[in-house]
Amino acid sequence: MRFEGALNGYIHQIGITAKDLADASGLSTAVISRYRSGERTPAPDGEPLLNLSKGLARLAQRKGMDGFTQPELLSALQKSLRYDEKEGNRLAVNFDLLINVLNLRSSDMARALNFDPSYLSRIRTGQRTPANSAAFAQGVGNFAARRCAEPSERAALAHLMGVQQGALSEDGACACEVAKWLLSGAASQKNPIISFLEKLDNFDLNDYIRAIRFDELKVPTVPFQLPTTRTCYGLENFRQATLDFLKATALSRSREPVFICSDMPIEELAQDMEFSKKWMLGLAAILKKGLRLDMVHDLNRPFGEMMLGLESWIPLYMTGQIMPWYLPGRQNAVYGHLLFCSGAVAVEGECISGNFAHGRYLFSKSGSDLAYYRRRAEAILKKAQPLMDIYCGTAENVYGSFLAAEALKPGKRRSLLTTLPTHTLSEECLSRLLEKNGVPDSDGRRMLEACAQMKGFVAAMLDNGSYEEEFPVLTQKEFGQESVSVAMSEVFAGMPVHYDEADYWEHLRLTRAFAQSHPGYTARENGRGAFRNIQIFISEGKWVSISKCRKPTIHFVIHHPKLCVAIENMIVPLNEQEAGESRNPDR
Repeated sequence: MRFEGALNGYIHQIGITAKDLADASGLSTAVISRYRSGERTPAPDGEPLLNLSKGLARLAQRKGMDGFTQPELLSALQKSLRYDEKEGNRLAVNFDLLINVLNLRSSDMARALNFDPSYLSRIRTGQRTPANSAAFAQGVGNFAARRCAEPSERAALAHLMGVQQGALSEDGACACEVAKWLLSGAASQKNPIISFLEKLDNFDLNDYIRAIRFDELKVPTVPFQLPTTRTCYGLENFRQATLDFLKATALSRSREPVFICSDMPIEELAQDMEFSKKWMLGLAAILKKGLRLDMVHDLNRPFGEMMLGLESWIPLYMTGQIMPWYLPGRQNAVYGHLLFCSGAVAVEGECISGNFAHGRYLFSKSGSDLAYYRRRAEAILKKAQPLMDIYCGTAENVYGSFLAAEALKPGKRRSLLTTLPTHTLSEECLSRLLEKNGVPDSDGRRMLEACAQMKGFVAAMLDNGSYEEEFPVLTQKEFGQESVSVAMSEVFAGMPVHYDEADYWEHLRLTRAFAQSHPGYTARENGRGAFRNIQIFISEGKWVSISKCRKPTIHFVIHHPKLCVAIENMIVPLNEQEAGESRNPDR
């Protein structure tokens, strides 16, 4: 029996849910979901598998069930992994991680290895396995060693593979280490895209507000003395200048927007938890003051570092006061720069790439300096492009207009949903659910209108291309174990609408009937969804939308090509390995 079959067997025998196992083992529900579907497998001698066996044994003991000891469970799960059959999958997973983390261009690699780019794409998604895996891995290793010669890039590579950076100092040794890791190594870090999406999926703005006591946060009003201009050197002085910038901005009477742009490495700063906490609280104070913030992200970093930076901004994006930007094209790899600017103060910094701790930083409140730095900030924004558009709060109609306009353009689209698609729900069935859930008339009308708009949106897409949706379908037993809500992310402030069993099966029947009657539409059903609170919509080659269904309801429409491709590649194997095309109307 394969690993996913063995794991699902234990879950059913013990009579537990994925959430029970996640809580008992210390793993996330998303990880358990991917283990159950076979999309991911743990290393046979790794800590996740050990924790999984301990969690199963603990739950069996609580239920008074014999024959489920931890050593026996661990041994059985290790045998079920059958890693000899997983060589191709291991290569695909590691190859995809390597490209993402190091920001390697598939087109350049294809030319260097004399492969068709589409062939590399199929290897990356697990659809194809190279005829000679060892030769392929060595070729990729040689390419990675040549393209990733900078110390910061070698450091990212060492972190990914879990080796000392010194082992990668020579190009030949680096290439061999990469080849060996591609074939048999376990990544020492998660896929950055999956980590980002999991954090977004689990994020609860209400919990975050309580954790940082945002409602009790006072915007400071008592003035404090800072020199008009000062120059400082080194990492510690930079941290202090940054915190002084936040404090001076929060204290000032200026309502001018805040501008932040930096291409300096952030991992060294992120390791200082005390500074990170003060930085986030300072930003929260600025946002509570009601200031808009223009954040220019540097995406010419190792992919993992870039995603780490985006992860840290998730709570602040939820306010809707931040506009994220990026500068297209590759910037220089020699110098590092930063510019923070508000209506009260500015900080400018510079360093040599890879030598952040020995940078030079200027802190200034001078009027002439502020005018100069504001002009620089405006000039940078003119060259920048939106990293993503954020729709929340009162932007419901704006987001709907965007979707309606995009539906008229030709193309292929697909979605990863948390539950059954809204557009297949009949007005009669939705009205019945609204009544059973006691939804106020005003919210109910908005939900009915949103459902009708989604029907029109999907109809327009099918007139101009194809559309594929993947969603989880629960068994009767699973339905009884967890609460399932209609995914109404199109309604920005609607209360949750829970299914009862009869209406859930009716909605599933309607969805399967819709798939049968619309040849351009494909419905893919799987046993478990990867996420519980986010839905992903992909307009292939154009943009990606990540919609958070609640806490709060918000939509991120991502335009940056590298991020879009990374999310597309993360979704592709999930569709092809987990899902089966749904054409059977019988449950």
